[in-house]
Amino acid sequence: MTISNKAILKTAFAALLALAPLPAAAQSAAQIRLSDLKLKIDPAQTTVSGISSGAYMAGQFQVAYSGLVKAAGLVAGGPYDCAEVSTGGVATAIVALKRCMDVAMGAPDVDALVANAKAREKAKEIDPLSNMAQSKIYLFNGDGDVTVKRPVADATDRFYKALGVAEANLSYVKLPKAAHAYITDGYGAACDFIPKEGEKSEYINNCQYDQAGAIVRFFYADARIPNAPAAARQPQLFDQAPFVGDPSRSGMAKTGYIYVPEACEGGTQTCRIHVAFHGCQMASNLIGDHFAVNAGYNRWADVNNIVVLYPQIDGGAKPTSNPKACWDWFGYTGYDFARKSGFQMTAVRKIIGALAGE
Repeated sequence: MTISNKAILKTAFAALLALAPLPAAAQSAAQIRLSDLKLKIDPAQTTVSGISSGAYMAGQFQVAYSGLVKAAGLVAGGPYDCAEVSTGGVATAIVALKRCMDVAMGAPDVDALVANAKAREKAKEIDPLSNMAQSKIYLFNGDGDVTVKRPVADATDRFYKALGVAEANLSYVKLPKAAHAYITDGYGAACDFIPKEGEKSEYINNCQYDQAGAIVRFFYADARIPNAPAAARQPQLFDQAPFVGDPSRSGMAKTGYIYVPEACEGGTQTCRIHVAFHGCQMASNLIGDHFAVNAGYNRWADVNNIVVLYPQIDGGAKPTSNPKACWDWFGYTGYDFARKSGFQMTAVRKIIGALAGE
């Protein structure tokens, strides 16, 4: 029996994005405009991190904009532009599923990925790769992660080293029992929780490990340790619409979240930006503000003058190609998804620019 290419792609997308559905969360809070915040931002200290599809987004955003972004944290993710690199014209969705998550097609080919990045650099589609020598990279893969498997994370480690990231600037954490989730030291499901088909999950697991704190302390040499067990305030909704363009093309939501510490308000102090990318099924229209509130970054932001940006995807914006609200790391917004010209890449860069007063 033969199976059509269309059927194969449909199956690949379903498997790639298969996470338990959750009811949409109401978005009733007032939105703010970023221009009204009047922050004083040092863009030279911009950093990013993400979980799963957000990890891939964080990695591709940092490589593409390495002249701006000084550090990237990839929690349960893989190497830059992984889904686009294959032989024989295999669809990116299939490569993403079978090589960049599972490894049925073999682990990611690091040499080919490095060559691809150099080709993107030569075409001036990304910043010079020489910037990577000064970049800091945090990698995480749980022993219980059956979604993005260990050979993928290992290939990511080798990829960054091949691009010149110094050993001292690369932290690779492998945590026993941890499943495919963002990790905290007090909030979420059990450390080894893996949802069954149709079972609800926020993909935030409590492993008694402060992942946000580990990332902040690794990225910023002057990081101060917070005394408070929780953040001093709540994240706010902001208007993403001016930055995302046509949602049906960008796949992004009309609103995102931002956390502004009291010390940063009104430009009283110079602050820095950290962008935290949610994973599939973790967008605000599915779990509300739970990632923005509970990931753990905000209490660290309070004592380190960090404005935390939580941009948002909306699965409803591109329902046939992105029903689970993933960031685009496999081409659903177009061929240039991992380049500076990509819809989501451009949108996030514009948001950072707006915060920095560019």
